[in-house]
Amino acid sequence: MPIVYSKTKTEILGRMMRALEGNGITATYPGSIARAFAESIAMEVGDLYDALKFAIDQTSIATATGKSLDLIGELYGVRRSTITPQAEQERASFNIEFYISAPTSSSIVIPQDTLVFNDVTGFAERQYQYKLAATVIIVAGTNKAYGRIDPTFTTQDFTAAKNTLTKHNFVSTDGTIVYCSNPKEVYSMPGMEGDDNYRRRISMSIKERSYGTAESLRLSALAIPGVRDVRIRESSYGLGSCDIIVVPESQSLDPLFVQALADNLSGKKPVGIKLNIRIAERVPISVVANIVLPQGLAPAAITAIESQASTFVKKYLNSFTIGGSIAFSDIESAIRTSSDFIRSVNILSVTARGQEVPKGVFRLNSEREYIIAGTTSIFSVIMSSQGY
Repeated sequence: MPIVYSKTKTEILGRMMRALEGNGITATYPGSIARAFAESIAMEVGDLYDALKFAIDQTSIATATGKSLDLIGELYGVRRSTITPQAEQERASFNIEFYISAPTSSSIVIPQDTLVFNDVTGFAERQYQYKLAATVIIVAGTNKAYGRIDPTFTTQDFTAAKNTLTKHNFVSTDGTIVYCSNPKEVYSMPGMEGDDNYRRRISMSIKERSYGTAESLRLSALAIPGVRDVRIRESSYGLGSCDIIVVPESQSLDPLFVQALADNLSGKKPVGIKLNIRIAERVPISVVANIVLPQGLAPAAITAIESQASTFVKKYLNSFTIGGSIAFSDIESAIRTSSDFIRSVNILSVTARGQEVPKGVFRLNSEREYIIAGTTSIFSVIMSSQGY
């Protein structure tokens, strides 16, 4: 990819000011005619640099996004794949955060269908619109709340990167300024494969087309819809055998799923090698924790806080694949992140298959297992607010 040495608008303006002063034009103070002309030209030239850099970025696998990346993928014969509805629901949940600078004495209700936009700061950017799927309430005494937004457009042109959706059309009745940001990527079409994963598959497509290697088998399996991760265990039963350990996206498997895997990989395997396709075993992790809340909360608010904390723990546990490890500190952090009302967290127990998990970091010993969320129980303890 060519390197573009772009200049900022401030840098362009500074060079113009020095050039003018060097030619005897000293009236370059703000408000002067020379300054006004220089600022206008610097703005246009700066936008031109932005447009040039944006266009060049869309020609490289490393930096292309959305539709531009799809066009590059077509050159390599690799199409963007889809994910299961269950995985899409998990990915889209809590994809927008509304927050205020300081807690207020009354709740702020952000209604359904509130519009959210990306921040257009450069000439080469286009503004895209998203809609809030359900009402979000920033409860009195807190400074943030989470919701879900869906795109109002149906093209694959744009994928909102983290922290790029920062504009909205909501105006608080009491004059409180409400900010927003997306803590995760927001995709333009439901079930669409993410840019990062698609980019990796394009770059590895040459190796995928090869035959008889562990890498080609793994990449071929990953291209099948419903496959989340794959591990290859060579010589699992001695020479001439190979285990294909698959982590599915969905917990409910189609009976034809394994057969589709076998049919796809049969043409990739080396001659004389027997493939053993295995679905990785799920190991549910159950969590019981206490959260300390201040006095004065309504029963409905307490229930909502407990439910949201439980959801955040499940999202954390469901993010693992083979080889992942859980940490008690990460579980506590997930609970704290769910609500500003939570003063402290006490993890009472973490169990796997009914056995207590030792505190610290826990990792499964088998390469044929992966962690998922089991039963999550969050209990609240109300303490006097005088202690805080």
